[in-house]
Amino acid sequence: MSSSSIEVVIKALDEMQNAGIIENYAIGGAFAAILHSEPISTIDLDIFFFFKEKQTGPVLSLEKLYDFAKTKGFTFDHEFINIDGWLLQFIESSDNPLWAEAVEDADKLTIGDLEANVIGREHLVAMWLFAGRAKDYQKITMFVDADILDHEKLTDILTRHDLLLKWEAEKWRFTGE
Repeated sequence: MSSSSIEVVIKALDEMQNAGIIENYAIGGAFAAILHSEPISTIDLDIFFFFKEKQTGPVLSLEKLYDFAKTKGFTFDHEFINIDGWLLQFIESSDNPLWAEAVEDADKLTIGDLEANVIGREHLVAMWLFAGRAKDYQKITMFVDADILDHEKLTDILTRHDLLLKWEAEKWRFTGE
């Protein structure tokens, strides 16, 4: 997909912020890995975000996101909003301290002619370690092999989010140690 295509997504996310629907967002998941390192396969774009108005009910409602998407003529595919061929999965992140920090501390990357919030490499690694899926471990290995991590920053994040012991137990998968 072209960079102009992803610019449509970034513009839509900015419009959601300007409309007061979301307070903040950051691109995460495999697409963030692509932006930080190298191409890998992915079918969707994970958008970690905070609602502008905090929800208090027991069930999270994405109704405001879907209403916005309808007014813009975007289509839906199961839990995804389709914007110009990109399948966006929205993940409300305010209740998970690691995810919330990752959104707040997101990197500003230039994509095409626009600036977008993208979860930083070290936070991505911590999030993937937390999830612990085989595909997440592959992405961690990709970052370790590319030698693009700030190990001091990673250690700080893992320590603050009680993931350092898991890293120590699993790092043989990523580093060969």
